[in-house]
Formats: sequence, C-alpha cells, structure tokens
Amino acid sequence: MYLCALFGCIDLNLITLILSIAILFGLTDFLTERYPRLQRDIYYIAFGVIAFLFIIKYYYGPDIWNYARFYAWVGSPAEVLAHPENIPFHYESGFALFCSVLKQWGLSFYWMTVVQTLLYLGVIGFVFSKIARKRSFALALLVVLDFNLIYIEYRQCLAVAAFLMMVLCMDSKKYLWTLLFAFLAISFHKSGVIAVVPTVLYYQISNRHTKASLFQVILILLVLMFVLPVAKVSTAFLQHLPIPESVLASVEHHVLLGKQVQIIFVLYVTLLLCLVHYVQYSKSKVQTIAAAAIIGLLLIAVFYQYYYLLNRLRSYFTPLIIVFLFRQVQEAEDKQVHVPYGAFAKQLACVIGLVYMLHTTYALHRSTQSMKHKVCETCTVFDLIDHRPVDVQKSQMRKAELWWIEDFMKDETNRIH
Repeated sequence: MYLCALFGCIDLNLITLILSIAILFGLTDFLTERYPRLQRDIYYIAFGVIAFLFIIKYYYGPDIWNYARFYAWVGSPAEVLAHPENIPFHYESGFALFCSVLKQWGLSFYWMTVVQTLLYLGVIGFVFSKIARKRSFALALLVVLDFNLIYIEYRQCLAVAAFLMMVLCMDSKKYLWTLLFAFLAISFHKSGVIAVVPTVLYYQISNRHTKASLFQVILILLVLMFVLPVAKVSTAFLQHLPIPESVLASVEHHVLLGKQVQIIFVLYVTLLLCLVHYVQYSKSKVQTIAAAAIIGLLLIAVFYQYYYLLNRLRSYFTPLIIVFLFRQVQEAEDKQVHVPYGAFAKQLACVIGLVYMLHTTYALHRSTQSMKHKVCETCTVFDLIDHRPVDVQKSQMRKAELWWIEDFMKDETNRIH
C-alpha cells in the first residue's frame, strides 16, 4: 500500500517494482549501522530478492523483438563459426556463439535470459564483496543506474560481466584469464573495446598514488563538455580509421544522439567533489579497481552529454566506481582520517543519490504509463500458469514490434537526420 500511495497507482510494472524494492532495501543500511551482521544478512536477502525478480521476467521489454527472432534464427556453433558474416542484426560473433551453445543444449530463449542475468549478477556479487559496509545501498544505486542493462540489453550485459571479470583477474595478477575475459567482452559487444583498451593501458601505472588533482582535472573536463563539440570531432576522427562500417555506424548513431544537460550531471559532480575531498586527506594507491574506476570517470566526463553512448560506457564502470567510492570513504572512516566537513559531504552525497534514485524511479514509472504500447507491463513466467506460452510470446512480440514503430520513433531525439 505504501508503494501504491508513493507512485499514485495500484499496479506497478515489474521494473519500477524492482527499483522501488531496491531503494527500500538500500535505506535499511542507515538503520542498521550499529548491527553489521544484520546489515550483511539484509544485503544477502536484498540481492536474492532482486535477482529473483529479474530472472522471472518473460519475453519482457522492447528488445525482445530482435533478440527472440535472433535466438530462433541462430544455428549450431559450427555454423556460426563457419559463417560469421551471415549473423543478422550486426550482432557480435561472441554473442551468437553463446546463444548457439545454449540453444544446442536445449535451452529456450527465456532460459537464455536467465543464464545471462545470473552470470551478470554473479559477477556483481564478487565485485561488491570488496565493500565492507552499506552494500544494500550500493546495490540500490547500481540497480537504478543500470536497470536497462540488466533487463533488456543482453549482449552488453554479458560484455560488462566479462569486463568486470577481466578487472578482477588483473587485480589477482591472472593475466591469461585477463586476456580471455578481455576478448570475451569485446566479442559480446562492440562497445567493449572502448572500455577494455584504456583500462588495460592505465593499469600499467597502477603502482602510483591517487592524487586529488586527478579528480579535479576530471571535474573541470566534465564542465568543459558543455561547449566542446565532442560528437563532431570524434565522428570525423573515426571516419579516418580502418574500422568496419557496421562499427562506425553504431558509434555514430550513439554519439550523434545527445542532450546538452542531463540530470546525472549533478550526480557526477557530487561524486567527483567527494572523491577530491577524501583523496586529498588519505593516500590511496591506484589499485586495479581504482584504475578502472578512474578511466570510467574520465570517459563519463567526456561523453556525458551523449546519453546513448553514455549508457553504453558507464555500464562497464558503474559497479567499479561505486566500489571505489565506498572503499575510499570507509577506509578514511576506519583510519579515523580527519576530513573537514567529511560527515556533511558524505551525508550530502547520500541524500543526492537517494533523491536521484527516487526521481529516476518515478520518472520511469510515468514514462512507461504514458506509452501507447506498454512493453514494460509486468509479464513473468507465472503468467504461463493461466496462458499458453505461445500466446504470451505472440502478445509480447507484437507489443514490442508496435512499440518500436509507434512509441520509439515518435520521439524526434531517437532519429538521425
């Protein structure tokens, strides 16, 4: 009843329900600060509940229009390897091979989405194990910032999982596994190149100390992006590189669709200010996760206006940035490092993060309610109790097809002129 009153409706769709539950679990961290074991147990429950809600989705979201048809088309692994040029939708060969293996094992499209979701969430569990406290709040931040990745972006979700495993392997100095996961990240989604290459290069200076001036430079760069024509410069540069036309078209599509100001600008400014504040008073080495987080902040600062490309890029680094920020603050607290106005800065960051999560959830709920074809309307495996699978699939596929035609394309910002 509380959630119904909060959003002014009776029926929350599946995705806004997940976000609301994640936020409520996140708030419990501030009520259990004196009870670390209880806080840890609540995090495990929160992780399990959120994972369960993500994996019960059935033919959910607009992207099933392409992914379900692709899964029906894909042949045996031998066929995919023999004729990679015939892969439809310009999908990457790594994802095609992943689907073909699961299909050969007898798994349906739904079970492929379950495997993909569990792989991603399993890696997130490993990454978040490096946070000592307030993991439920960290999980809420991740779910709200990256819900789109988890519930509809199947290829990139696998690429992000592989990238995070690459960072963890670098941290453990397992370089053969690092190369393997780097290759997987790129083969699952083209955007993996933009995340993998600079992270591996920056890792070479991982024995240096983090300096507050580094984050000040990133903050200044973020502000400068108001006036610099990044889209025109980057697309002109890419046209002179020997890269496939499909890759070039994809990058240009994501870069050319932009907004001058996004609400996340305030969030990133606050994040960078807090990092400057804490790093200035504590000497922290740029270890593997820190190095990857810094590269992520740099890329976000450069491309924050271009929200389609930003959503691609920040998904790789959001979990690492969250871990890095939480560890910076918690290590300063544990060492009792005196930071002027440190408590105020932390509280301000938490309040801004909470307001952002609530605003995002509310805005998402309003936008999904206004859709002509409600592709986010709840559809789970439990709907198969009263309906035949084929009927549910046809209904969801038809809804997704019409959404792309009538909902997505009616927005002028989604068109390239």
